[in-house]
Amino acid sequence: MRITLTSRSSAVVLTSALAFGIAACSGSSNGTGAAGTTGGTAGTTGAAGTTGAAGTTGTGTAGTTGTGTAGTTGTAGTTGTAGTGTAGTTGTGGTSTAGTTGGTAGATGTAGATGSAGHAGGTTGTAGTTGGGGAAGTGSGFTPYACSGTFAAPTIPAGSAATRIAGAPPSDAFNNSGNNFTNVEGPVWIGNALYFSEMVNSPNPPPARILKIDASDTVTMFYPASGTGGDSGSNGLAVDGTGRLISANHGAGGIVAFNVATQTKVTPDIVDTFGGKRFNSPNDLTIRNDGTIYFTDPSFQAASPNPQATTGVYMVPPGTSPTAAAILTSLSNPNGITLSLDQLTLYVGHGGGVYSYPVNSNGSIGSTATHVDPPDLDNNATDGMAIDCAGDLYVVRPNTKDIVVVSFGGNPAGAGTKIGTISGVVGNGQLTNVAFGGTDHKTLYITAQGTGTGATAQRGVFKLAMPIPGMPY
Repeated sequence: MRITLTSRSSAVVLTSALAFGIAACSGSSNGTGAAGTTGGTAGTTGAAGTTGAAGTTGTGTAGTTGTGTAGTTGTAGTTGTAGTGTAGTTGTGGTSTAGTTGGTAGATGTAGATGSAGHAGGTTGTAGTTGGGGAAGTGSGFTPYACSGTFAAPTIPAGSAATRIAGAPPSDAFNNSGNNFTNVEGPVWIGNALYFSEMVNSPNPPPARILKIDASDTVTMFYPASGTGGDSGSNGLAVDGTGRLISANHGAGGIVAFNVATQTKVTPDIVDTFGGKRFNSPNDLTIRNDGTIYFTDPSFQAASPNPQATTGVYMVPPGTSPTAAAILTSLSNPNGITLSLDQLTLYVGHGGGVYSYPVNSNGSIGSTATHVDPPDLDNNATDGMAIDCAGDLYVVRPNTKDIVVVSFGGNPAGAGTKIGTISGVVGNGQLTNVAFGGTDHKTLYITAQGTGTGATAQRGVFKLAMPIPGMPY
């Protein structure tokens, strides 16, 4: 049968003007001491009122008693006049500069000067506001997910325990209200949401879109976003080290990046030609920590005749304007692809199972292929794959509508042994791909293609709670 898709996984200053309130005011009258030998000494000037909130008037202190014998008490000094200190101006917020990989935070605004108190107290200047953080640049603040800790191979739950996420994908004009077949593919968890592709069945290359599911299972459009037009052309999805959404893109015939914050395509494409021609139909991809991209290029969504004479696996080195290199040309319609946790082994799936290849320090791969789990995967069509934090490999088998979980016992380059099968996912659609996500990365997201709407639809996105976390695509 013809496997329609796979995917993979792979993200912020101020000046402030100081205004000094100037206050001036005075006033107190002398009290006259009566009947003193030399007359009562004048009452002292009423003390200035303390600074009051919002310029409260201070009350003058009564004059002291005259020193003459039997002198009468000096008359109280007059009340000090309220000060007129002006409120300090508000410090201006710092401007924020967008960084190329993260906005530079605006400097904290300088506090406005306190208004000088009048004799009876001026009002206090308002503190300057804090400068806003720098605007987020591409991939601002993004930290790639990495497994932390030691994990044992898990007990695999049954697929029947998986829950369908309502509205993923929505039934609308794109899929003829759910009546037309569509392929749901490429789940990848970025930040706090899952992104996935949905594509129609024809023509080739088929129109596609990218949808988003947040942590509360709310489904929204990511691309095309309102007003952008066009289609995403996407199949498999991954996330790179800066938080960009990277697509194996049959529409462009290459590898395309999307800015998650702006919901826009990044131009130019990362790579879209080999030997002067576009690729056939890039299907799935995986990204090494240094930025090296590996992707499969079968002919499932390719225009006829195929632009490339062979189907294969390609490597795109990191850097600007990279050139793809063919690293496997012997596999017919390679499909799913992923790296081991230590990134020293590359797993490639196709119509006859999964092979693994050693990865050299320069990103190239060795020529010796190891058959992964021969008893259960050989001679079976395979699609998307994912890795948990114990290093186990989750392989989708579309024809048997299940997921085989293979443990390598600490040796990722070995053949491995099946430790469980996830089967019986509700809907009975043909499964396409898997990815770990959720706030703790302990949710396995499963995609399926097909037709229908509601609880009985074949296609959809399902989630299954897992005992250990895993990688985002």
